[in-house]
Amino acid sequence: MKYLFAFYLLLAGHAIFAQTDDSVTARIILIGDGGALVNGKHPVASAVKHYLHPDKKTTIVYLGDNLYQFGLPDEGNRNYVLSRTVLDSQMAVAANTPAHVYLIPGNHDWANGRTYGWETLLRQEAYVNLMKEKNVEFIPKEGCPGPVEVPIGNDIVMIVFDSQWFLQQNDKPGVEWDCPCKTISEFMLQLSELLRKNYNKLVIMACHHPFMSNGIHGGYFGLKQHIFPFTDMKKNLYIPLPVLGSIYPISRSVFGSPQDISYPAYTNMVNTIRSETRLHPNIIYATGHDHSLQLLKDTSHFYIVSGSGCHTSRVEKSKNSLYVNGDSLGFAVLEVSKNKNVRVKFYTVDIDSASAKEAFSKNILNFSKPPALAQDTAKLKIPAYKEYYETAAGAHYKKNASALKRLVLGNNYRNIWAQPVNFKVFRLKEEHGGFKIKSMGGGKQTKSLTLEDKNGKEWSLRTIDKDPELALPENLRNTVASEIVQDMISAAHPYAPLPVASLATSLHIPHATPKFYLVPDDLAFGIYRPMFANKVCMLEEKDASWDGTDTKSSVTVFNNMIEDNDKRIEQTEVLKARLLDILIADWDRHMDQWKWGVQDTGRGKIYYPIPKDRDQAFFKSDGLLLAYVSRKRLPFLKGFKHNIPDVDHLSAISKDFDRLFLNEIDKKEWDSVTTVFRQQLPDTAIIRAVKQMPPEIFAINGKQTISRLISRRNELQKQSIKYYDFLSKRVTILGSNKTEYFKVFNEGKSIRVQVLAREEKDTSFVKYDRLFDPKITKEIRLYGFRGNDKFDIKANTSSHTFLRIIGGKGDDTFNINGNIKNYVYDLSSEKNFLEKSAHTKTINRLSQNTQVNDYDFTGEYQYNIFHFPRINIGWNADDGFMLGFGLWYRHNAWRKSPFASEQRFSALFSVSQRAFQFMYHGLFVDVFPKTDIVVNAAMKDPALNNFFGFGNETKVNNDSTIKYYRARFKNIESDFLFRRKIVSVLSVFAGPSYYRYWNKPATNKDYILGKPSLIGLDSNNIYSVKEYLGGKLGIQLNNLNNELFPTRGIYWLTTFTQLQPLNKNSSSLTKLESDMTVYASLSFPAKWVTVLRLGAGKIYSDSLEYFQAMTLGANNYLRGFRKNRFTGNSLAYASLEFRIKLFDSKSYVFPGQVGLVAFNDIGRVWLKGENSNKWHYAYGGGFYYVPYNMVLVSATVALSREESLVNFTLGTKLNLTF
Repeated sequence: MKYLFAFYLLLAGHAIFAQTDDSVTARIILIGDGGALVNGKHPVASAVKHYLHPDKKTTIVYLGDNLYQFGLPDEGNRNYVLSRTVLDSQMAVAANTPAHVYLIPGNHDWANGRTYGWETLLRQEAYVNLMKEKNVEFIPKEGCPGPVEVPIGNDIVMIVFDSQWFLQQNDKPGVEWDCPCKTISEFMLQLSELLRKNYNKLVIMACHHPFMSNGIHGGYFGLKQHIFPFTDMKKNLYIPLPVLGSIYPISRSVFGSPQDISYPAYTNMVNTIRSETRLHPNIIYATGHDHSLQLLKDTSHFYIVSGSGCHTSRVEKSKNSLYVNGDSLGFAVLEVSKNKNVRVKFYTVDIDSASAKEAFSKNILNFSKPPALAQDTAKLKIPAYKEYYETAAGAHYKKNASALKRLVLGNNYRNIWAQPVNFKVFRLKEEHGGFKIKSMGGGKQTKSLTLEDKNGKEWSLRTIDKDPELALPENLRNTVASEIVQDMISAAHPYAPLPVASLATSLHIPHATPKFYLVPDDLAFGIYRPMFANKVCMLEEKDASWDGTDTKSSVTVFNNMIEDNDKRIEQTEVLKARLLDILIADWDRHMDQWKWGVQDTGRGKIYYPIPKDRDQAFFKSDGLLLAYVSRKRLPFLKGFKHNIPDVDHLSAISKDFDRLFLNEIDKKEWDSVTTVFRQQLPDTAIIRAVKQMPPEIFAINGKQTISRLISRRNELQKQSIKYYDFLSKRVTILGSNKTEYFKVFNEGKSIRVQVLAREEKDTSFVKYDRLFDPKITKEIRLYGFRGNDKFDIKANTSSHTFLRIIGGKGDDTFNINGNIKNYVYDLSSEKNFLEKSAHTKTINRLSQNTQVNDYDFTGEYQYNIFHFPRINIGWNADDGFMLGFGLWYRHNAWRKSPFASEQRFSALFSVSQRAFQFMYHGLFVDVFPKTDIVVNAAMKDPALNNFFGFGNETKVNNDSTIKYYRARFKNIESDFLFRRKIVSVLSVFAGPSYYRYWNKPATNKDYILGKPSLIGLDSNNIYSVKEYLGGKLGIQLNNLNNELFPTRGIYWLTTFTQLQPLNKNSSSLTKLESDMTVYASLSFPAKWVTVLRLGAGKIYSDSLEYFQAMTLGANNYLRGFRKNRFTGNSLAYASLEFRIKLFDSKSYVFPGQVGLVAFNDIGRVWLKGENSNKWHYAYGGGFYYVPYNMVLVSATVALSREESLVNFTLGTKLNLTF
């Protein structure tokens, strides 16, 4: 017995020891939405510091909304100091401790989604970095989406990403910026890699926006919110509004704001990321956003919402909730033990005492047991003993190409892709002495691995065949079947990097040296094996600088140039590299397609360019599709031909790059560089380069490629100068954050601009120097950035070129003495000095707006857009066959957003009725401060209206054909409106309006107006000219997500019109009209779309003209009835429509989405003196087809008690009428 007792004590002691040995190894404190002080202090941050005592095991994560309401303002803003104090209080939580602090951005740090959100975010990050707290870090950096891997010990990894990047509609980093991931596809690829790499660890997915929430952003509204809707704004504001109070909760639950889970872009982000994380067994989501504390669980994962850092909001319980608290400030803590147990704790914080109290604690998972990995069932297709293997880069491009496909999508390089080539087999552990895999990446279209050789040198191994989802611009991507997009890759030459490298060698342009391999199904690739096995890949060094040293990205170089004025660009080398791009028709040369080598001159540094990623060299498509879209819509895709067509637009993708790094070369030097370029590429060099292709490939199109390169080289001198003239029309010259001296003066008939670095009185260092020809250059922009800069326009300066001088931060001096038009921009609150002589043409633009000094290199210049023709074709029973065309011109200018002007002209002809109408719409932005001008004009000759008499219950005479009821008259109307935007989607407008009506008896001889007395009208009145002049006043709400085929948003237009007669035959007109259309969809991309239309109008005038009366029929969504079927003093109508997408057409000619539409319409008119309670109903359905997301094809049939009517449309409207 005593042995048994001893054994029991031994077991108990072991259990007690095991429990005590399971100590906490990591503690992650989660604080969200702490962006404001409460009663002058930050109680949550104080509670964490004084009650939890952060130590080396502690990681503190701020989950976004670190500053309310619009992030960190500019230093000149009166709220800057207060905002800085809020940030300081959060960073101080781990001061003088070994704990780590991470700040993650939220929507309010992006200025709550506003246009300047990215700038605000960068300002906050810069401030955090300026504090130089070693244990405080702002991630992800520079507005990039992430994902960022943060190891916490050996067994935990936190994956941090910026969820607002996914939701931000305005400016944000994209392909031009220096982000590791620039697109959602690249983000998901990186996330997939991180999850695979950390499959055995606990993964904390940390971001701002919750993936599940029972709070307001989750769409939870209780009975209280429906009856007492104002309690969400103020807790004790109990004002009962039954029924009306439900409007907001229901509409927000269905539509959502961009910050609600129900919003399509938000939902799409959640679903996309969940699709990658769902199979990982040990994931915890840590988020904020909703101002509450929540622990939720679904079938796969746990979700923590810790968003009550300084505010609280209501939260509801549900079957998924394990803990919710919406009444107290607080935070969450994850504790991970030695035995890999994970416990979550929630603490509430007292506002007055800043004390923390544990409110909830629970063990939620144990990740000690490694999850089972799926068995690798892949079969080796390449014998292990072979050194070379013959295969094609993409045999499917030729194998699956029918005659129709070749006609529409082109022959392209199908034979090249399908030609077997003898490739060397790539052995990861043997090639170059053996490689180890560092990371996975991917450019715009390919997957790649970063490899490291035994000497520490980095190499890139990437696939040749490309990702179909990224091969075409975004507006074509979601509507074109992936098979078609994949096929378009055949227009790219797979082996182009080989001859391009040889051409670069002849031109002394630094470059990587590519080699092609076949990657076998090699176990050494580990988790990357499925993505690279049995694929043709290209291997090249990552840093191809002249001396082999590390290279810089374009964005880093730009930032370095702005930071200090002793950093310069070797612009003649940039020009050589860009001439090579033009020669080989490589259109995809954005900022991220370059690296930069560095040379130290002893007085600063010079950067030289290293082009990379030659995926689009020799791009060529001979199909009808690219021939069409390359005319106007995508002109840079004209391709590799014997000539160089439209060199200006060939470089459209690189417009920002060229204007930034080619702004100092004058015409003489430009021409000289081009001459030397051509001399360095004799025929022999071109032939030698093309022969670098595999012999199997050279035999197919080598001679043709040589011929085209020689022809394009011979034309290059002319096209190069043409491109110089194009770039030189408007030139931007940049200073730096140091102090510069800008000099502008005449040199003969030319203008010379110099920028000199100022160090005390020394201005000997020339940062910039260029001679401009006023016949070519129309505008020069000078940006000072920071520093106390001086802008000196000499007295002898006289030119038709005009200057924009943007001083930047600092106390700047503007000495304007020349006879040249100039605009001066700077902050009026600074101590700037503006001196100008009497004869100067200076326009003072000093402002209190802190954005007056902003510079955006990606938005500095935009191409104008011209689309012609825009076709409309339609048929309906009233108007017959209609044919229309239009043109659209959009002009861009400096600091005009979203454009400077937009003008649309359209004409529509009714063939059978011999009628036509012309319409014009012009929008001119910021003609006056914050005021736009809108011009509308229309003419109909004749109008194809019907007139059945006045009233809501007019009858159709069965003895008369419908032709009898046609009312033919002519009219012209025009508006000249002043528009002011309240917010981006809401505007008010007002201005004069003109209307003219005239008619002739001969045109109405056989119609209802032929005998006007029978319907109570006077012939003298009908057949006289009537003119009106008055005004319009209105308000417009428009947040539709697509102009052609919207799936979400509201369009609401309300207009008040008052017209006075200009002749004695006319009477005054006063009317009010309102029309609202709501589009609702619950998914992205939308499958089901609900469309609700509501409209009403009323004429307040005593007299009623038939051509000005309110009419109802097929012309305004009472389908199933003829146009203008009912006429009265006022009207109301409603329409409910359902659209469902059935499938995506895979037609090679017109791929696009196909769907069904069903509708139910109701409406009526009112007439003074008439007693009618009748409402008119119609219903129907049809189909729609949206090829390329560029044009809409629809056919509907509408039924009513009177007849069945068909409407067919090809163009831009679902229901086209004349």
